[in-house]
Amino acid sequence: MNWDDDWLNDIWRHGSSDREWSHKKKTKRKKEKKMNLSVGDRVRLPSGSRTLVVEYIDSYYVTARYEHSGQTIRRRAGDFVLVTGETEEDKGMNSMKGKLFQTREDTPRFGVGLAVDSQNRYVLEMKNGGGIESFDKKDVEIVMPFTFAIKFSTSNQEYQYLGKEGTVAVGDLLLAFDSKHKNGGISIAQVTKVNTKSDKATKYFEGVKIKTESLDQEQ
Repeated sequence: MNWDDDWLNDIWRHGSSDREWSHKKKTKRKKEKKMNLSVGDRVRLPSGSRTLVVEYIDSYYVTARYEHSGQTIRRRAGDFVLVTGETEEDKGMNSMKGKLFQTREDTPRFGVGLAVDSQNRYVLEMKNGGGIESFDKKDVEIVMPFTFAIKFSTSNQEYQYLGKEGTVAVGDLLLAFDSKHKNGGISIAQVTKVNTKSDKATKYFEGVKIKTESLDQEQ
């Protein structure tokens, strides 16, 4: 077989000559090396949301451990996606850390949020020397002031306000002094929800409640 035959054979096997094939393999390896991670990096699988921590790197393979379960897996470096932003777990932890919670028991107990554990349970430091306990999320709630939601007649957007429990009910009409009209003035709003426990409520409603009376339409 002459050189031309060898060249044609390589084309048939690889789609390129041995020399070109070798160059492609080297280029591919260089690209894979660029994808290599560092020990301690937080990663996830492309189709997953659970985060892992890189524990060991061997050539093109990475061993990583799931943060929530402790299970380890070994995959090619390209099979992992580097986690650079805040994860859902992080958001959950940031939303509860340092806040006051109460248990949903007949006699509520109180505790301050510390962390979210590996089973996605809230870890609280209980008041009055109660120590550290973990709870399923459905068994506790954040202690918050009374809040309610309204919608203005000029918009479908819902707004959250602080208030005093018992002063408003769903369906009440309110007259707002801080108008949402672009030209100012007053606005009419309707209460859509009460006791919303919303952390979006940062101020009290500036206005009054409108007392309504049914119209006698009978002749």
